[in-house]
Amino acid sequence: MAKIRLKRKEKKTKKLRGKRYAGYGQVSGGHRGKGQRGGKGKAGIKDHKKPGLLKEGYEYGSRGFTPHGPFRIERAINIGRLIELAKSGRIRSENENGKIVVDLRGMGVTKVLGGGAVKDPVKLILDDKIALTERAREKIEAAGGEVLIPNQ
Repeated sequence: MAKIRLKRKEKKTKKLRGKRYAGYGQVSGGHRGKGQRGGKGKAGIKDHKKPGLLKEGYEYGSRGFTPHGPFRIERAINIGRLIELAKSGRIRSENENGKIVVDLRGMGVTKVLGGGAVKDPVKLILDDKIALTERAREKIEAAGGEVLIPNQ
């Protein structure tokens, strides 16, 4: 049986034989070493690599800011909103002698503000780390409530 020979595709190098630089360009030694890569890492991202990176979706310039101070989470709540939540049962509260008793020690609240209406007497149990504004204290006491800080 006769052997069948397949015609293989000619390589590009064969076509480029006799050409001076064989498709590798004249500058910087052509295909040798690290001469034609256009820099290392992010080198050239603002000049010769910029068009390609813009097509890929790269965004230039800084975004936002970097905070360098201590990070404090402040969770403030208005006294009117606090009473609404206690009445609707969305936060844990009790009734004691006609007063709504709300313990804020384990709730993650850091400050009680004076916004909203206080019509019912409220007994607030606070931690020494939870701040209470003067206006909130006035509203609570005007409605017949009290503020308790156990450690003081």
